[in-house]
Amino acid sequence: MRWMVTPNKVTVLRMFVAGAAIGLYEAGLQSGGAIAFGICALALTICSIGLDGVDGYLARRLRMTSALGAQLDILGDRVIENLFFIYFAANGQISVLVPVVFFVRGVLTDFLRGIAATRRPFGDRASAGEFQRNWMLAEKWSARIVASRVSRGAYATLKCVCFCALGIEWISRHARILVAAQWSDAIHFVVSGIVFATVAFCVLRALPVFWEGLRDFRAAERMNPNSAAGVTPRAVRTAAQPIADARWIS
Repeated sequence: MRWMVTPNKVTVLRMFVAGAAIGLYEAGLQSGGAIAFGICALALTICSIGLDGVDGYLARRLRMTSALGAQLDILGDRVIENLFFIYFAANGQISVLVPVVFFVRGVLTDFLRGIAATRRPFGDRASAGEFQRNWMLAEKWSARIVASRVSRGAYATLKCVCFCALGIEWISRHARILVAAQWSDAIHFVVSGIVFATVAFCVLRALPVFWEGLRDFRAAERMNPNSAAGVTPRAVRTAAQPIADARWIS
């Protein structure tokens, strides 16, 4: 049973579940059954967010935590966020700036975490686990804002509420029922507030990563003598290192 249900498989599953939710929204538009398809999409939305906690629980329970699993978990978050926000932006419910903010924030934080991972090597198993739990953050205050259970739980809950609120608004827009104009405006106002809070929390959790990551980036530049001389590693060739050049070919 251990090999059949793994944290990585659950992470991949939740991405497919989120994609299925988006597919149901679109199917509801094509078939005219917005209420039924919308409710099913909401259920899958909650399921995809809930599975984010399941894969972490399995990783700890089965002692299958790994650097690959941590990266795959981040990838799952990025895919799900962009799926929902891009769809609802294309549907006209939110500004296109919302998925842009989430996309740029995700790319930058992942890039800076990659630099931190290469600059701060760890030797023993305990420090590696701590390094992964803190998401490449060295300062305690940064780790509390970004990687604490309270922060991650609140962020996951807020995203779930946000996606569900957008789904409810989608149903009210496309269902074949009469919705009074004032109720429609009220729903949109509440949903817009939830989206704004989600974006704000997203940016807030990224600030510590930017703060530490930029410091690592500047330090990495200073430690690279080739970049200061205008010479790239690919151009460095010596007769004593014929094999080293092959690493740069790939």
